Amino acid sequence: MTPVLYVKLPLMSGGRRFLLVYPRFEPTMWGLQYTLPLIGKKSLLPPLGLMTVAALTPPEYELRLVDMNVRPLTDADLDWADAVLFSAMLPQREALFAAAARAKARGKYIVFGGPFPTSCAEDCRDHADTLVINEAELTWPRFLADWTTGRPQPTYASEEKADMTKSPAPRLDLVDLAAYTSVPLQFSRGCPFQCEFCDIIVMLGRVPRLKNIDQFLSELQSVYDRGYRGQVSVVDDNLIGNGREARRLLEALRVWNESHGNPFYYFCQASTNLADDPALLKALVDARFVLVFVGIETPSLESLRETKKFQNTRGSLLDRVLTLQKAGLHVMGGFIVGFDNDGPDIFEKQKAFIAAAAIPNVYISPLVALPGTPLYDRMGREGRLIPGEEKNHTFISGYTNIRFPWPMGPFLDNHRELLSTVYGAKAYFQRSFESLRRLPRSRNPWHRWKTWRAEMRVFFSVVPGVRAARLQRRSPWAAWRGLVATARGFFGGMDPTFRWAALRFVVRVAFFLPERLPWVFHFICMGYHFNRMTRERLLPELDRRRAALEVAA
Repeated sequence: MTPVLYVKLPLMSGGRRFLLVYPRFEPTMWGLQYTLPLIGKKSLLPPLGLMTVAALTPPEYELRLVDMNVRPLTDADLDWADAVLFSAMLPQREALFAAAARAKARGKYIVFGGPFPTSCAEDCRDHADTLVINEAELTWPRFLADWTTGRPQPTYASEEKADMTKSPAPRLDLVDLAAYTSVPLQFSRGCPFQCEFCDIIVMLGRVPRLKNIDQFLSELQSVYDRGYRGQVSVVDDNLIGNGREARRLLEALRVWNESHGNPFYYFCQASTNLADDPALLKALVDARFVLVFVGIETPSLESLRETKKFQNTRGSLLDRVLTLQKAGLHVMGGFIVGFDNDGPDIFEKQKAFIAAAAIPNVYISPLVALPGTPLYDRMGREGRLIPGEEKNHTFISGYTNIRFPWPMGPFLDNHRELLSTVYGAKAYFQRSFESLRRLPRSRNPWHRWKTWRAEMRVFFSVVPGVRAARLQRRSPWAAWRGLVATARGFFGGMDPTFRWAALRFVVRVAFFLPERLPWVFHFICMGYHFNRMTRERLLPELDRRRAALEVAA
């Protein structure tokens, strides 16, 4: 193999061409990489962090943004730039280092920022000339000031927290919104809770900081003005971290939606105590939030207390999920196994809870200690971080960087069986149907017709063939042909077992819940990815790790 020659060119003081690069994600459970080609998309979300950095950059700089999940990074891109700016999360680690090596080989100045360099700065120092970490509103202007004089420092960091009212609107013009399934916007940062395994409270704090409502609506208007229609993801760590301000935002958002003909539907992350506030829950639904991700983690009360997730210990988690569903929300959930207080029956408990809660789209992971978290510090003090694995986060289900207080072999066997069951086509579509059945349903035929019409608008906004016909203002017949073409391509690419389970699900919903028929496309898309990801990546990885244990023994 020919060695890579790293050439460090003299820094060109005042260089004004910045290339912003977002590294590629390997397939993950929430990445939907198996489904994206079927719906004519390239990636889930454009890189909000880089678009915000671009907005913080004075207009005299020339900026280009390359999302490697949408298109390759070319040598021509690198040759154009005076400096290359990377932002990355933990799952992008290897792709980040590989792309940075390419840029450095061409003599470019390398800048790293984002969640991964912030939490693992020491891992990144050998790969970048400068780290601009923590919140860019505070650290990026300092870098720019030194860059213009030709004397940038190795690290720019800040223990302060940014004033969100001074955060600029992201530069949406740097990306092709049509390549993504959703557009991200942010209203607040931080979360008031203290979950031991969470790095959000470490990086962004426990006091939610908010934008002005008019500021948020202005950003939303810019999305609307660019012609985008469909899903908007409010990517706050916990949208209801400040309940009073969240209610004010949701009421303003409801008014904005109605005045613009309801062009969007919304996704957010929220804590389960959302179910305890009927007024807030109603405001969320009235503002056209239809998808919510909640961190369930575990049905074990002892484990919830162990990890300091006290907000999940007050009342029944099953009842809370049911309350959210009956209000009109499609619930997605995160689950963890491997807490010290988990008993040998935790896998059966998780399986039973997920089935009873009828949460179709779930992410089940072993407990992992993320760098900088209280859990990471505790595992370090107890000598339970696995040597050589402390920061090697592959994000493949079955991986962990901590020593559990029980044998790893049975843990992997039980985890494999849990994943096989939960992500199997039969169990998945049973939960999907039950979740649709729990949504509010009027006995009035006119109201059901209105529900069907509203949800068909959502459906038309995401189906490629139908969307293209609508955007081109073609006839309904053209939209129908687009739907048929999409269905053929969509179902034709599926594993036969999953395809027949999906078709039975469609028929069942059409017969019993016809007004919910538009949502079958969403559930099939998500389930197809989860099913393939499990069969082709998660289970083989668990088998590999199990075999390695036997060899080591």
